[in-house]
Amino acid sequence: MFQIRPITLAVLCCLITFAARAADPVEVPLGGSVLVHIGGTARSVIIGNPAIADVTVESPRTIAVFGKYTGGTTLQILDGSGSILYQAAVVVMPGSADSVTLRYGGGKAWVPGGAAAIVDCLPGRCAPANTLPPETPYKARAAAAAPQK
Repeated sequence: MFQIRPITLAVLCCLITFAARAADPVEVPLGGSVLVHIGGTARSVIIGNPAIADVTVESPRTIAVFGKYTGGTTLQILDGSGSILYQAAVVVMPGSADSVTLRYGGGKAWVPGGAAAIVDCLPGRCAPANTLPPETPYKARAAAAAPQK
């Protein structure tokens, strides 16, 4: 008969806990991409909110995450048996660490959710990165689908 010793059971519990733990957040620039490398073969990839980020499978062990709209969502990668290989929060950032966000309007005139632009600044020059729309993709779709009076 096979016996599991207490030390073996403790080691197995630690390994299972470590494997199921979520990874650090994946930070993706708006309009950019980040590669995620996983330790097993992916069978399914689930992105919580496809309006925020999208994914493509580059290989069974590499997933590309694309930033579509600023905000946060979740990413889960499953193997063939449905077990979670990788799980992380995805945060789509409006720009890089060298970016400046310009909000139109000044002082008390600026309204949250108003127009904003991102400018990437490198030594010697600044260039527009992305313009953030004042409406989320959901608001725009809802307004388009609303019956006209």
